[in-house]
Parts: sequence; C-alpha cells; structure tokens
Amino acid sequence: MKLQLARYLQQNPQVVIVAVTGSVGKTTTKLAIAKVLEQRFKVLAHPGNYNNELGVPLAIFELESPGDIRNLKAWMGVVREMNRRLKKPLPYDVIVQEVGAGRRGDIGYFSFLKPRIGVVTAAKPAHLRGFGSIEAIVDEKFSLAELSQIALVNAEEERFVPKLATMDASKRHTYGTSKGDYRYSIRSYSVANGFEGTLVLGREKADASVRMVGRHMAEAVAAAAAVGELLGMKPDEIKAGVEQIQPVAGRMSPLEGQNGSLILDDSYNASPEAMMASLDTLYELPGRKIAILGGMNELGSDGAKYYEQIGGHCARLDLLVTVAKLARQYVEPARAAGLGDDRIRCFDTPYEAGEFVAGLLKRGDTVLVKGSQGGIFCEEATAKLLAKPEDTARLVRQSPDWKRQKAHAFNPKRQGA
Repeated sequence: MKLQLARYLQQNPQVVIVAVTGSVGKTTTKLAIAKVLEQRFKVLAHPGNYNNELGVPLAIFELESPGDIRNLKAWMGVVREMNRRLKKPLPYDVIVQEVGAGRRGDIGYFSFLKPRIGVVTAAKPAHLRGFGSIEAIVDEKFSLAELSQIALVNAEEERFVPKLATMDASKRHTYGTSKGDYRYSIRSYSVANGFEGTLVLGREKADASVRMVGRHMAEAVAAAAAVGELLGMKPDEIKAGVEQIQPVAGRMSPLEGQNGSLILDDSYNASPEAMMASLDTLYELPGRKIAILGGMNELGSDGAKYYEQIGGHCARLDLLVTVAKLARQYVEPARAAGLGDDRIRCFDTPYEAGEFVAGLLKRGDTVLVKGSQGGIFCEEATAKLLAKPEDTARLVRQSPDWKRQKAHAFNPKRQGA
C-alpha cells in the first residue's frame, strides 16, 4: 500500500500535502485546516483518524478499512482498488493528512509524503510505553517539522522551544493564541458561545467568532488560519473558513442530554493533559458537574503519577463515575483530595456507567465523558445519555467494524440493555 500511495503522489505533483502530527489535537487541527482551505481550494481530509501505515493510504485513496487485519482477501481487494484508482488523477488541490506516532521512527516512515507544510500540535505524555520518555516524544513529533518544506509548530508547547531555536529560520513558522507568528487572540470565551477573537496574520488582522468548546481548541483555529496564510489565502477567506469550524465527534462535542442536561462528549481518547483541560472546561459551567472517566492507556511506568494528578483534580466534581479497571486509579487520589464516597461510583462497562448517570440527570447538569479508546469505549456511555437517539450518529466508533470490536470487548447482553 505504501508503494501504491507513493506512486499516486508522484503522478500528481501538483497536489499540496499538509501533514499534521502531535500527541493531541491531530484530527481537530486537520479538520479545522481543511475547513479554512475549502474557501479557495478543493481539499481532501479524511474525517476519521486514519493516521498509521495502513490508515494513511486508505485516507488518501478514499477507501475504508475492511477491518480484520487477518482478512487477506479483503485487503487484497483494497490493493486492487488502489491500482484501479492509480489510473485517474487525484481530483484535489490540497490533501490535509494526519500522521500518528506510537514509537520512534513512525514519522520518518511517512517522509515519502514530502509535505509542503508540516504542522506539529503538541508533545504530551501519550504512548509513553512505546517511546520510553517525554524527550523521545518531543523528538519524534518535531521530526515532521524537520522533514517538511515549511514547518508550522505550536508556539504554546514549551517543549518545542529549544528545537525551534535551532531550526532554519527560513522554514520556521509558529502559531498559537498568545504566542507565535500567527495567532488567534481571544477576547472572550464561554462554553455556551465559544470564542470571540482576532486572527493575527502577519500584518493583517481579522475578527472571528468560533463555536468550539474548550479553551485549548483555539490553538487549532490558529493553526488553520496560519496554513491558509502560508498557502496564499486572503484574510477574508480565512475568516470565512474559521467561522465555519465545528466541534469534531468525540472531541469536546456538545450534545443535548436527557432531562435538559448538557453532554460534553470527549470520548475519542485520553491523555493526562487533555484530561486536565477537559475537566477545567467542565468546571467553568454552572450546575451539577458529572464526569464519566475511562482510563488512560499506554502511560508506561509513569502511569500512577498521572492517575494521581487527574484523580486529585476530580475533587470539584459533584459525581465521579469510572469505567473499567484502569480508571479505578482515579478513586483514591480523588478521595484524598476531598471527594466523598457518596460522590464516586465505579463500573466495569460504559453501558452500566451511562445507564446509572442517565437515571440521575436533571436540568442544568453537565456530563463530561472521556477515556482512552482501547477496550474502554466511553462513547457508549454517551449514547445512554442522549436526549435524541439519532445523535448516536454523531459519536465516534459507530461503524460496523467498531461495533464488532465492542461486541467482543463486552458482554453482548450489556450492549442490548
């Protein structure tokens, strides 16, 4: 599949590749960039997180995964379809593609993409088991900036500062909210109304409103505006695109909950700093604050430290609900920080957690749902809370393949409950 993709791109040298990586924010940033670029260009950006050795070719060839990696017949069918599509030109001006990394060398594997712009969002303690240290994560994520023609790096990420200082100034560009060459300077923010702010685009400025939840989401707005500027878009085009940016499924997506409640569905994945940011967003809201939290995978030997940190940060909750074994590590630190046993409940599956919380919901409540994807699937707790059953289509991991995986992960009787 790599050979097919390399050939596809070689046959279409006119197509600009914008690659995005980082420990957090890849998909949100990718889709924000695509929304801005669509104001001038024909853009391809896969809506999901197809960002590994198999996913990137599928995304650019606009094909879906056949699921089981052992299904050789299905994968051979994918390759045949790729070969068929090679005979036609790529019908896009720009491809915005995220690239993931769970160990050293993963970013280098994608060097054949030859990105015009490499966007680097963050280096956080995620996939520590694969990397071994935060320093290795910084090196790996930043390597996309180094192999791209133009580097666009989040200036708010302090871990990148030393590397930026040694980079060739002619290719170095930065973005952020308070720092960076390109900024989205926030004047006001509320969970209900989103952001009001000013886009700073070199010598040009433009006011822009963005309906996103979570202060950390503003960095994706700044990245999108920066890419638009670097590809020659006008400020009014960039402003128009920015104001169309929407929350991404499973990433601080506000949904209508039962009995007049609000659900903040952040169920796609979880890392320590993202968990802290999501809880901080919840604490900004009035009314009862409930968190349904799954565990954080792949933290390696430092895991206990991060669970203690997050657990202590849960002390302001009205109710902490944990999902599956890993998440029980939040409980003792939460108790030590002052959260009473009457405000803590633990469940083995997201279905049980969602059903329990659904029975308690009342007007004015806000429920944050967050957890890592591997074997936890907190979006199924979200599904139990929705006022409108049709909103399950707005949740992550709802494809037939994902549903099969969940059927294996949990007791099927619980799924039908």
